[in-house]
Amino acid sequence: MRVGGQRIAAGRNAELCRQPAGLWLGRTEASVMGWSRWTSAPPPLGHARPVLEPLLRSRGCSPRWLGRSFATRSAPASSSSYARKSAVPSSSFASSARPVGSVSGGGAPFVSSHFSISEDEITHFFSRKSLVWKRSGEELVVQTCPTCPDHKYKMDNLFKLYISKRTGQFFCHRCGNKGSWFDFKRLYGEIPYTAPMSAPVPASGEVAHDHQHHQHAPAPGLQEEREKPLPDHDVVSKYPLALFNEYPQVLTFLTGNKTKVQRHLSEEVIRKYKVGATKYAFGGDSEQCVTFPWIDADAEGRNSIRRLKIRSIKNKANQRLTPAGGQWGFFGWHTVPADAKEIVITEGEFDAMAVYQATGLPAISLPNGAHSLPVELLPRLERFEKIYLWMDDDIPGQEGAAKFAQKLGIKRCLLVRTKQGDPEGPKDANDALRAGKDLNAILKKAGRTPHQQVISFQDIADEVYRNICSPDELAGVPSKMFPSLTKILKGHRKGELTVFTGPTGVGKTTLLSQLSLDFAMQGVRTLWGNFEIKNTYLAQKMLLQYAGKNLAELQDRAQWDEASRAFSDLPLYWMRFHGSTSVDQVLDAMDYAVYVHDVEHVVLDNLQFMLSGQAWGQEGVAAGNKFDIQDRALEEFRRFASTKNVHITLVIHPRKTEDDRPLNVASVFGSVKATQEADNVLILQYNKGEDWKWLEVAKNRFDGELGPIALQFNKRNKSYREMPTTGLLNKARKGASKGASNQPDDPQPATASSATSTTPPTKAG
Repeated sequence: MRVGGQRIAAGRNAELCRQPAGLWLGRTEASVMGWSRWTSAPPPLGHARPVLEPLLRSRGCSPRWLGRSFATRSAPASSSSYARKSAVPSSSFASSARPVGSVSGGGAPFVSSHFSISEDEITHFFSRKSLVWKRSGEELVVQTCPTCPDHKYKMDNLFKLYISKRTGQFFCHRCGNKGSWFDFKRLYGEIPYTAPMSAPVPASGEVAHDHQHHQHAPAPGLQEEREKPLPDHDVVSKYPLALFNEYPQVLTFLTGNKTKVQRHLSEEVIRKYKVGATKYAFGGDSEQCVTFPWIDADAEGRNSIRRLKIRSIKNKANQRLTPAGGQWGFFGWHTVPADAKEIVITEGEFDAMAVYQATGLPAISLPNGAHSLPVELLPRLERFEKIYLWMDDDIPGQEGAAKFAQKLGIKRCLLVRTKQGDPEGPKDANDALRAGKDLNAILKKAGRTPHQQVISFQDIADEVYRNICSPDELAGVPSKMFPSLTKILKGHRKGELTVFTGPTGVGKTTLLSQLSLDFAMQGVRTLWGNFEIKNTYLAQKMLLQYAGKNLAELQDRAQWDEASRAFSDLPLYWMRFHGSTSVDQVLDAMDYAVYVHDVEHVVLDNLQFMLSGQAWGQEGVAAGNKFDIQDRALEEFRRFASTKNVHITLVIHPRKTEDDRPLNVASVFGSVKATQEADNVLILQYNKGEDWKWLEVAKNRFDGELGPIALQFNKRNKSYREMPTTGLLNKARKGASKGASNQPDDPQPATASSATSTTPPTKAG
């Protein structure tokens, strides 16, 4: 076998065939991989990796010569696709919804036929993959199809792969292969055959497929679909009757109209939605609760309760889904007529009932509010021609509505604004009902999602006015564990990039795991990419932090069951990458997680481990300066955070400095691009000989406020806690100021602004 000028023995009687990229593959290895047709092109190298890598290692050759080729290529469709010819018109690729992955045997989530994507995102992917393409009307045409037979560079074999600008669905006129945007990315190895991510505890119920609606292989990183637990029917079926016979306080809470907390719902609507009541203990005394059933047809077509949401009438934060690990569903789905073509989807259960009561339109609510729309529920919504997304009229609600509209198809989705431009108006549908508003009139003013790249002032006028009248809404999710951090940063916001640094061994991963846990406990759906330590170790650390216990205490089976059951309900996911990993692979795993799990926060720990060894490049040729590679990664992560409206926390190790000097903004490894691209820069510092550390907010683009937060570490449960800053605050700032004169020890490209210091950034205007 010959690769990049090296000749490697490929086995007896091995013949060589050449790939367009200049890579050689022996016939012996090709046959091992099941590539039986010698007249066909060899398989993409991602498929070859399980065979080639051990082969190369056994012969003393590092497989790094493949560089990104391993990372960016994947398996072709089944060999039968090579015999297929099709005369189907190009529009056929946009025919019907189906699961991604059917191209080659499963492996990706269901994608709606109404799914929309920007042309810019498609062409950016082309650029990353160095694909040759051209425009043709409403389609983009790629020069070569990765699953076609060898094109032999004949013009009539080229530019046969058509991709819709609007949906990303593709169709090859030569081999007949077709699929969705995620299918297309998988052809180039960006949705790997081996799982790129995993859920922390299988009992979480976060499984990507619902076989009641579509049968296909599990998504990458997710376990095979297993039979999910159901609630005890004999128990939960009694809750609706108990509401009217045993819980007058709950019934008054639902139907009353005398106080601000009562919901103004009619008994007729409550009975239709099968709402019930029970008592439930949330870690303490039992509380009276409302029960919201997710009712769906069973295998015999009979409606039954598949899962239940329980909510306290005393404290709305006390909610629980039961049984744990059950399947996803919509509240109110059983009320939707089979022939309905329009539907209203609300953020909460009370809102769905309010909409139905006031308008008579079918109304259902999301299982997780504005945080997520599980992909396994998408097939149920395929038949609707018009979908009203009635989320809360605040920033999180409207951001969620815009995200769901892309999943469902922006052309059939209408976004409802309850406040109608009045900053003092009702926030949601139930508030509007209680305020005596005309919900039909509000629905009639629903508008479509503006074009992703072209908007007018009218498209954003309401948002601008809301920001002027309610600036507090711009603040992000507060940190409950570190209130001083919230005081400085004003919360954790989507669409931002945070650079986190600190000396080796200071505890960056430990603090970040606690911070991400803090936000996840408030519903922020989080994806971890740790390229340095095993996920099991990280999950163990987070479980200790969550439970507030040590290892010895969790060895008790009862305490383990209680802690792990509660921990499994958190929206946490891990990538399975480790060590040096292609930026493209990481980006597309992130993209997958955003689509499937509605991830809002991505933690990448750390940049140096992820990029290690990649300066060598493809085919043994230097790919460039390590700073150039880091800058390119930073550009991609910055772009992803902005375009996907996701917060990315990126750990970057500092340059080598003297141990007794505090770090500053200029201490971050690499060129100044890292801190320029970042919205926030956080530095975990320590004083030699002291038992406390401090977290320095060194950059805050949101409003410019900076400062340190004193922390003390608890070895028992691997957690930090805030300390009073009196006396420590000035000491920390004095040390940071002294360290500002540190000069970088690592060589880097000279730039005009490389002397960045601790000067506070200008406040956002």
